Amino acid sequence: MEKSLLYLSQNFTQSDVDDVVKFIETLNEKPALIRKISFLTVEVIQNIIHHSDKTQKGETFAYFEIIKDSDNYIIKSGNLLLKEKTEELEKKLEYVESSSHDEIKQKIMTKLDNGDFSDKGGAGIGLLSIKKRTDRGMSYNIEYFKEDYNFIHFEIKI
Repeated sequence: MEKSLLYLSQNFTQSDVDDVVKFIETLNEKPALIRKISFLTVEVIQNIIHHSDKTQKGETFAYFEIIKDSDNYIIKSGNLLLKEKTEELEKKLEYVESSSHDEIKQKIMTKLDNGDFSDKGGAGIGLLSIKKRTDRGMSYNIEYFKEDYNFIHFEIKI
């Protein structure tokens, strides 16, 4: 049976990352698992912060949830994405999903060695890093809307 431990639906900021990590540190789990959940949480929320698009009214729509079931922790998230960015993201996700652990590791090292940083300050390794640290699976679903936006949902099992 799944139990939601934390659910947030808001405009996320860096202070939210810190608050969620503090919450994770209170879980009664082994330190290695706490570190893994914390790392993945930081990556997921930072992806929301840096890659969520705003509506024409300046609003962002995003959620983050940590769930515990009998065998796993599950991180779920979702955010608004402009339609024009959807195809590029799908290509990245398909590449990440189809890559082996060694290919992921090599791609991360190449991006870091080349100093390949975006205008948002990242090296584009967030999804790669998530995939590298998830041994139980990462999945996504895109809701296609009629307007200028889509909504992307992610699920990571730990």
